Amino acid sequence: MALPLSKIRDLSFKTSIYGIEERIVLDIGSCYLKCGFSGEARPRHFLPLFLTEEALDDYLGLKKPHEPHWGQECSEICNEKTHESCRGTSPYEYAELYELDMMRKNSRGQTEQERLQILEERLSEYLYDVYFKYLLTDPKQRKVIICESPLAPIALKQAIARVLFDKLQVPSISFTPSHLLALLTTGTATGLVIDCGHLETSVLPIYSSRPLTPFIRTTPRAGKFLSTHLKQLLRDKCPISLADNPTDLRKIPDGMLTAAFLETIKCRLLFASPLIINARDNIGEEEMNNNYRDVSTSTEVHVEVWLEEEQARGILAIPGWIRERACECLFNGDEDAESLTDVILDAVAKAPSDLRRPLISSLLLIGGTAQLPNLQNRLLQEIKRSLQMNKRWKQLSGLAESVRFLDDLTAADEAAAMAAAAAAAQAVVQASSSSLSLSGMGRSTSTQSMLDDPTGSPSTADRERERRRKREQQGKKAYQSSGKVFSPNCRGWIGGSLVGSLKSSGPELLRENFNGTVPDWSTSITFVGSQVQGSMTGSPTQQPMDSVASSALVASALAISY
Repeated sequence: MALPLSKIRDLSFKTSIYGIEERIVLDIGSCYLKCGFSGEARPRHFLPLFLTEEALDDYLGLKKPHEPHWGQECSEICNEKTHESCRGTSPYEYAELYELDMMRKNSRGQTEQERLQILEERLSEYLYDVYFKYLLTDPKQRKVIICESPLAPIALKQAIARVLFDKLQVPSISFTPSHLLALLTTGTATGLVIDCGHLETSVLPIYSSRPLTPFIRTTPRAGKFLSTHLKQLLRDKCPISLADNPTDLRKIPDGMLTAAFLETIKCRLLFASPLIINARDNIGEEEMNNNYRDVSTSTEVHVEVWLEEEQARGILAIPGWIRERACECLFNGDEDAESLTDVILDAVAKAPSDLRRPLISSLLLIGGTAQLPNLQNRLLQEIKRSLQMNKRWKQLSGLAESVRFLDDLTAADEAAAMAAAAAAAQAVVQASSSSLSLSGMGRSTSTQSMLDDPTGSPSTADRERERRRKREQQGKKAYQSSGKVFSPNCRGWIGGSLVGSLKSSGPELLRENFNGTVPDWSTSITFVGSQVQGSMTGSPTQQPMDSVASSALVASALAISY
């Protein structure tokens, strides 16, 4: 039963459709922390875990960098919350919250225990700010929903639980898989979710709200890999000159290529090219770059920077082909790091044969790196090309026509939209011509029409077309024609907000029962709506059709308020 638009709008303005206390929804990534209340259509705050906007603007605004500092001054200037993580480094250097290989020493020689201690201190500072500076709420009164990455280190989850339970005294925590939460925002329970984040890209099939964790596939080709590739291109291909002497060209200093600077270039200048250039066998990287340069039509961008050694302004020239082709590293894989296309098709090939078509026709791309312009369209082209031309995926070649992203309009949707627009334009023209003819001819027009059709009723063909149109509308899926409503990097958080508003979540971990261990969602049960789902090896108690319908309803309300 469809609710009227006014009712859906009423839902969107309520913080909770059940009238219960709103939960805190946290999405803690390696670079950003998103926080807010359940029932809301977007996170209230995005907290960068490496630099504040002011410090970044100082760096890009050509102001002289601050002297090395720490303590309270460090917290005020560069938002680095942990003293140990700042000492001996530039105040503008990028600092990830965590890494995937937390069990071994890092480049600074810190052991696992030292890294966990620093991680816990940083988490304490950030979460204190979340509650008492940004959300302004009492942590003891609200439950917490954590949007977790499928392969996040268990030590990270334990550190989060210790901070929330021991220091903030929250009543309970629910760790919920971000892939499943993101899929709920589309109003469907089956799909292949591709999370292209900073540290890695993970592909997880989900069927009837069950994460098929044995078929998960990952690759390090993600945001950090792209930053490393971009750094190499800028060092080798982008000259830098003094603003006062443009002819004096030199290589960009390594000290300028900090990860924060690369992140800025990546977010503001890069995009995925819509044109595919096949890399031939036995071709060098230099020749391939020349091919990219020959076919590129992008504009070269000049970026003003501050040269520390010369104490002068410099101009960094970034060619258009680098802006357009830096993302090629995501689509060109090898044995050590597979491409995005191969990881996606590998996950589909590992799934049972009767699930392959439903999965590949319901792709969903999420994550921060997924926000690169044109990345989704390029990925769609690469998948179809691999299915048709790559012998490795010959067994999946019959699925080439079924590849579709959930937030893309189908051909039928586009045709229906064009037909509706044409019908509306024709109706306007007919109405205007009818009014002119009536004013000129008087009653004769209406009298003639009465003689032609005394009943004034529609013809049998018209009635049949109307019935066919209604049947087609009833048969359409709820998530079609939705378009790109939610931002890819927010879908996981919005799914947590949706789950909280539906008074459901993953298994709750109570403060009084916390003994230092946390559940692993890949082996534990998952709650969807009011139904309990077992793990892959178990059997569900009931199909979650009601919960899916409820999630689709609330997702529509959130989309309207978004």
